[in-house]
Amino acid sequence: MGSQVKKKLRIYGDEEDKISSLPDELIHHILSFTDAKEAVQTSVLSNRWKSLWITLPFLNFGEYRYSSPKNNTKFIRHVLSKRNRQSDLFELNFCVYNKGLRRCLIANVVEYAISHNVQSLDFGLLYKHQPFKLSTFNSNSLKKLTLRVRLEEFAMELGCWDLPCLTTLFLKYPDFDLTKGNQISDSWFTCLPSLRDLGLENWDLSISSFSFSIPDLTTLRLSNCILPKMVLDLPSLITLDLHNVNLPYDMSDMISTLISLQNLTISSPFTQDHVISCPRPLLNLNIRTSSSRYDSGSGYIIVFAPKICNFTSYGIFATTFGVPELETVNIRLQGWFQGLQSSKEEIYHRLTNMFPGLGNAKTLTFDLESIKALNEISSLLVWLPSPFYNMKYIKVPKTYKKSNMSGALRNYLLGGSPRSTIVTTLPQVCGIETIDKDDRKANEEGDNALQDIKFKIEWLAHERTPFRMAIRRLKRKNRKVMESDSTPADTFLDDLTTKIRGELVAELEEKVSKKVQDNLSMILKKIAEANPGLNMDIGRVAAIIASEDDENGTPFSAKTAGTAGTSGTAGISGTAGISGTAGTSGTAGTS
Repeated sequence: MGSQVKKKLRIYGDEEDKISSLPDELIHHILSFTDAKEAVQTSVLSNRWKSLWITLPFLNFGEYRYSSPKNNTKFIRHVLSKRNRQSDLFELNFCVYNKGLRRCLIANVVEYAISHNVQSLDFGLLYKHQPFKLSTFNSNSLKKLTLRVRLEEFAMELGCWDLPCLTTLFLKYPDFDLTKGNQISDSWFTCLPSLRDLGLENWDLSISSFSFSIPDLTTLRLSNCILPKMVLDLPSLITLDLHNVNLPYDMSDMISTLISLQNLTISSPFTQDHVISCPRPLLNLNIRTSSSRYDSGSGYIIVFAPKICNFTSYGIFATTFGVPELETVNIRLQGWFQGLQSSKEEIYHRLTNMFPGLGNAKTLTFDLESIKALNEISSLLVWLPSPFYNMKYIKVPKTYKKSNMSGALRNYLLGGSPRSTIVTTLPQVCGIETIDKDDRKANEEGDNALQDIKFKIEWLAHERTPFRMAIRRLKRKNRKVMESDSTPADTFLDDLTTKIRGELVAELEEKVSKKVQDNLSMILKKIAEANPGLNMDIGRVAAIIASEDDENGTPFSAKTAGTAGTSGTAGISGTAGISGTAGTSGTAGTS
């Protein structure tokens, strides 16, 4: 046995030890993915590794389920005592499943981390224990805190935590005790001036005194929580993630006040119908259904988000968007069928109920599982018309051979948009160089914006849009729910349509006003360039224009007037600026 080891040493002894030659920082990064026991064990490799672990800025103490409390206590104390006292601890993960650890040892671990300027702390006890005081985690360096422990429900002022640099906080109520006091208090967040990212799991927010008023919060993640009854007061919120929460039938009241929301992710079984009316800034929507409860049925989802660009679905469900165009739709099914009781073939057929509501997409992206599922039901697709009337690109994975796609599937995807193509990589959009590039581009963008809003109003008013038809279908299906609402069922569609149309009309008027002002500014600029000899008081002219409207009632701001006037000295006044053929101020100003 010994000779074999020596033989291997002779074979590999001359080879260079490339890992040991790496800088300490890289080796520390590698060891950050290992448990503290494994990191300490590397000290026997060579003299180079003997003292590497004592300066390791990352410490991970695992669950240690199968070790005795005595051995675990001895090891943890050894690590803390032998570690280099001058080295800061950047990250500590302490999630132990061992009832025998003393409370004083656990407190020493937290105190050690805080005294060594820890920036990221993940702390959890996977067994029943007494609640911790919030002040236990006070730190001037901590930026990210994850707690999976019981906390004092009502913290007094002296017992509150002080975390001036904390930007990310995740609180999970322990799974073993969900029925006892899983409430959150506002006092938990009064000392967190830098908080931007908040995650909550296993909390009953409907009975908590937490008011959900955090003005600077940008990201909120709720998992396995009962949603609050009050409206969310989060004016700066950009990202909202709802996982396995009790969604109301109409989510409009819950999220309509989130005026800065851009990204919304919802993971739910969706066994019932839902209406999701999102704020105007929303750009990205992700919806994930649960396959474990799919056999009990899937609800219909109606979405209205005026400026949404990207939609990603994970699972199979029917949906309709109250917008005339979707930039990108991503269909994901990879791994979704695991645990499903029904056969895949039976579920594949339900895909045909999903696509009619996505017919306005410009780009449709499939993962490997979803495109294979469609190919499996080609015999059914032969009899169905293509729902994609606005399509430009169908994107499939690079590993998928286009030659494997059946003719029926190809016709189903491309038949409604003859100019669309199937690609594995989306082309890059390149700009067009012109002599008068800036002026023409601005003019084209203005025209396109006006046409887009006009089309939205006409599309919304059309009686047979998928959006209006889906609303009617949902009203009939959920008549009892609608009747119990404060808004009568007969006026639900009209009120929603009127609200949406009013917003679009206001946006149209704003863009028309801006376009008229820009055109007038351009005309005055050309007059000034053609008549450089004219002399006038530009400030006086700008003040007069700023105080009046043109003959169409379009306000001309002082800012726009100044822009026009500063391009030359012949802005409006003078012989050529007000009267005569050369000035044409009245006619040109309103054209």
